[in-house]
Amino acid sequence: MTTTPAPRPRSSALRDIGLVYQREVTARLSSKGYFAGMLIMTVAVVAIIMGLSSMGSPKTLQVAVCGADTAEFGTPPEGVRMRACSGIAQARTATADEDTDAAVVIEDGRVTLLVRGDGDQQARDAAAALGRTWALNQAYQDQGVDRDRLTRQLSTAAPRVETIGDGVDGKQLGAAVSLVIILFMQIVGQGSLIAQGVVEEKSTRIVEVLLATLTPLRLMAGKVAGIGTAAVLQILVLVGALVGARAAAGGGSGVVPGAGAVLSLLVWFLLSFALFAGLFAAAGSLVSRPEDLQSVLMPVMILALLPVGVAAVAANDLSAPWVEVVQYLPPFSGVLMPLKASVGAVSPLEQLLAATVMLLAAAACMWLASRIYQASVLKIGATVRWRQALAA
Repeated sequence: MTTTPAPRPRSSALRDIGLVYQREVTARLSSKGYFAGMLIMTVAVVAIIMGLSSMGSPKTLQVAVCGADTAEFGTPPEGVRMRACSGIAQARTATADEDTDAAVVIEDGRVTLLVRGDGDQQARDAAAALGRTWALNQAYQDQGVDRDRLTRQLSTAAPRVETIGDGVDGKQLGAAVSLVIILFMQIVGQGSLIAQGVVEEKSTRIVEVLLATLTPLRLMAGKVAGIGTAAVLQILVLVGALVGARAAAGGGSGVVPGAGAVLSLLVWFLLSFALFAGLFAAAGSLVSRPEDLQSVLMPVMILALLPVGVAAVAANDLSAPWVEVVQYLPPFSGVLMPLKASVGAVSPLEQLLAATVMLLAAAACMWLASRIYQASVLKIGATVRWRQALAA
């Protein structure tokens, strides 16, 4: 009498996913290309932040003043520092040798401005302003004007400034746009690695061995989670570079988004990666040869890069009516929400609502990708079209 062997107990889903996850993380962390990409991203972020910090930063100009006490020239314009000199000869030498940017010389009750032919226009304007102030003060003194009383009256009658609308720091917004673009390029790069890993396993038929003990869904989930973790590690290093660049540029520079905006950027990166990762895995399951991968990846890459173009357009006017609508729609919310957070133009409640919609969309994309993956990953040979996979 023959006995039927007891069925082999199936391993738990978490254990299977964990094994694939560990395999993918180890493979990434042992790759030189992974760390090379991390270094390139870090250098790019530091260069962007430092470049934007120095762009248009105020320059301190040196203007020499001779022939009168510095107090007689009044308060210098912003970014200008006065420096006393002994006479016109010293002022001319200092200006010619570029020790000072310009000079104001008082001789016999007349004002002479010394400027270089290739000098900064701002230095010329500053010297002219100081010269006019001295001449005006002399005129007040000659006519017996009470300058203290005049100053008080002018202060009382000074115009009141009222700001209309929300102001946006152009450099800060530019830094945020650059970071969003880098993060979405990271999504495309890591997503391509997912697709390449799937097609390599399929072309070498390793996938058949793996699926003898794993279900297709568990294999895909472990692969996506492992490569996603490697991507997050790169992003954490990028954030560290961001903090370092902020410290080097000066915390009050206003170029680097604040801690809340950086946190928003990280959260939206994770949500956007979750939205696209499954689709990249599904695309890789459609082909059996690496050289055929580009054709099936193209629709997913276009969908992933489309938000970058939207971000570039929306940066011109983040308060536009169409932005107020599109900011809730995946995948565009992945770029618009962190952009608006970087300039304080979005509330936490709005981000929570958009994140809920993004989570639902990511779950739907992962479910759809798993169906395509299961239907296509074991089909060796001809390329499976997206329409055929969806029909299956």
